[in-house]
Amino acid sequence: MKNIKQRLDENYLLGCIKHKDKYQFYLMPIAWWILNYEKYSPSILQDISRQNFRDGALNVTDDKVDLFFTSITEDKISLSDVKSIIENFTGEYSEITFFIDFDKKEYISIFDYIEVETYLPDKTWVGKYGSPTDYIPTDILDQIN
Repeated sequence: MKNIKQRLDENYLLGCIKHKDKYQFYLMPIAWWILNYEKYSPSILQDISRQNFRDGALNVTDDKVDLFFTSITEDKISLSDVKSIIENFTGEYSEITFFIDFDKKEYISIFDYIEVETYLPDKTWVGKYGSPTDYIPTDILDQIN
């Protein structure tokens, strides 16, 4: 597994995912943060070599959530890693870029050049441009700031 610096050097992005009332942080490539990759990159459906992308969770609908979480297990990082990234690295790759709330079906992104609402799993989801830290409880933020 790549260390944090290697992943940041390769433009991996930091984000937080809430699922079943638990907040976890992940450091992943942009493709892994796009919940409806099937819509984002339709050619993936014709590319047999990529059919296993995210363990087959190309669009993270309710029935694919468990597959998605299995596929991102190695990308989960600790609160101390998040704190280290925020304190020791600079630029857009050292901030919390995404917040995905699977409980409320909300997707928050600081990227204004990717229309997250276009790549949501289905119409039950809401995508917003905003600060992911506005959606993370203060007791967690206090541990990383």
